[in-house]
Amino acid sequence: MNQKIITVPKDQEAEKALDIDTATPDQLIEIKLGEKTFQDLWQQGIFTLINNVASSNIDDFEDERITDEDAIKNVIAVLKTKEESVDGELKSVISEIIDLFTEALNRKTGIYFYF
Repeated sequence: MNQKIITVPKDQEAEKALDIDTATPDQLIEIKLGEKTFQDLWQQGIFTLINNVASSNIDDFEDERITDEDAIKNVIAVLKTKEESVDGELKSVISEIIDLFTEALNRKTGIYFYF
């Protein structure tokens, strides 16, 4: 199974380490998505929504990062709106993703998608 990971480096040093693939787990905040959760998010249009707002290319079997502060703020706003329209476990996962974007904003790093 192809592991889907969304990660936020805790600081600039961690971000540099992530870029050269030397980041340690304690330098990162991340969530791992199972295949079913990933497919559910995909079907709800979550990644398309993020792509449209942040001009990114999050896709299956792709790596992507969003580091622009305005893009991160805009994604948080649209995901909060989207979060209101879903129920159950998916709502919880979207909330976790919003939290990761918020961490990236607060820590002045970025959010990385390893799909």
